[in-house]
Amino acid sequence: MDVVPGLHVATEQDVLAASGAALEWAGPAVPAGHVVRTGYVPIHNVVCLAPVGHQLLPAEVERAYRRQLELQSQQQWPCPTGYWRSDQRFVLTDGRNRFVAALMLGIEHLLVAWLVPLELS
Repeated sequence: MDVVPGLHVATEQDVLAASGAALEWAGPAVPAGHVVRTGYVPIHNVVCLAPVGHQLLPAEVERAYRRQLELQSQQQWPCPTGYWRSDQRFVLTDGRNRFVAALMLGIEHLLVAWLVPLELS
């Protein structure tokens, strides 16, 4: 499960451009003047937000776990969304269940999506 063919990890240039204009985003709507970038992020560089009152439901995590088992080395689309912090860590704003399932399966890279202002793209 840790080998992803054609793996393209988000580059430092991607991260710096996105973190300079970080916008908290939890798709599916893309604000005007932005484009969506995707990339694989080392799972140890992902931070999972857990707002008060938003619990992880075991049944939802199990569903995400089973789906990832079906996909094997591929990852689900649409992917979890979020933004880059100034310390170059990715903050999830949507997709916590898939993140936890990936952790449980020992997946080393998570496919994620973030917004970039059109002028930086």
